[in-house]
Amino acid sequence: MADFDYWRRQRAEPLFGEVDVMRPEQRRFAGKLLLIGGNKGMFFAVANAMQEANKMGVGECRAVMPDSLKNMVPSTPEIYFAESETSGAFGQKSLPELLRQAEWADVVVIVGDLGKNGETSVVMADFLNRIEKPVYLTRDAIDVVTNDVVNWSVREGRTVLFASMAQLQKIFRAAYYPKMITLTMPTNQLVETLHKFALSYEMTVATFHNEQLIVAKNGEVVSMSIKDTHYTPISLFGGGLVTRMAILGVWNPEQDDLKTVATALTLR
Repeated sequence: MADFDYWRRQRAEPLFGEVDVMRPEQRRFAGKLLLIGGNKGMFFAVANAMQEANKMGVGECRAVMPDSLKNMVPSTPEIYFAESETSGAFGQKSLPELLRQAEWADVVVIVGDLGKNGETSVVMADFLNRIEKPVYLTRDAIDVVTNDVVNWSVREGRTVLFASMAQLQKIFRAAYYPKMITLTMPTNQLVETLHKFALSYEMTVATFHNEQLIVAKNGEVVSMSIKDTHYTPISLFGGGLVTRMAILGVWNPEQDDLKTVATALTLR
């Protein structure tokens, strides 16, 4: 691997010891997490993320799903439903409920299983542009809002993407970014490209390539071998890891997203 002064490697131990990974003693400081996701017949990512959030010890956790799932999801006080469109995904009428729940939360994770629906894409792009809370996106939540990246990439709130390489390709194209990435490019070339991209856009980007987890923010890049984590390439995008990233961000409000996202990769 080439040496760049903006590129640091993390091993099994956290690179940033200043990030606190312990749950705050008082629940009111442990954060309020909102999970958004699901469509008719699909809610695995939300369920997995909610389980991880409770295991980690977030202060409060709520989930919003389309009401097409009402008969499939257990009725609990932590689960809210928003109006779905005809195919069972989030419809335009779901926006008021999404905004209301985001107002309650400290951080929002749009965890995916949203489906391929034009109306859902419009709703989620509108949602991103209206709220100023930190938002983490992964799985098909990224695909849903990619076409509107030019608008939400300059939103006031912090934005973190945990994306596949194929999704990053589409993000770059939709943002009219002059450099492209490929699925076969060497790690050092990807690091250099993400370094430059992160200087141009405020968002934090995390991805997986060549057995390396890579995080970029403000021109800084951290990489970590998947062999030094307890994840597999399949489990990375199950919803649990991005939830850990979001919770560490809430627990460490003074720390940069690069540090909290990178540290989340080391949690066992």
